[in-house]
Amino acid sequence: MNRLLLLGMLAFALTAPAVALAATNPVNTTNVVNISVANGSLHYDTRSLTAKPGLVRINFTNDSTAPHNVSLEHNGEFEYGATLTIRKGITTSFLTLAKGTYHVYSSVGTDEDKGMAATLVIR
Repeated sequence: MNRLLLLGMLAFALTAPAVALAATNPVNTTNVVNISVANGSLHYDTRSLTAKPGLVRINFTNDSTAPHNVSLEHNGEFEYGATLTIRKGITTSFLTLAKGTYHVYSSVGTDEDKGMAATLVIR
């Protein structure tokens, strides 16, 4: 019985540091794009964003009570990906992006028609 308890404690001691590391940094990337919408606004806080090719972390903050998201389109009509649609909150998405220019917009209702759009350049 003591042997089983000791083995269990040893297994926990060996895995605990890995679990703690994974919980503090689930996806390690320094390639981060931050974009937000102010309360009552129908525009992103910026019109132009840049990042490097590879894994890109997109942090979207919506301070508005209206639902919005961040969608990416590449080469015309190719829908590349999007964040969750949220109201008053923060969401993060990860996309692997190649060099090029991406159209960034909110795909909720008529947000894009009202001006909620930007450009993301990956270089």
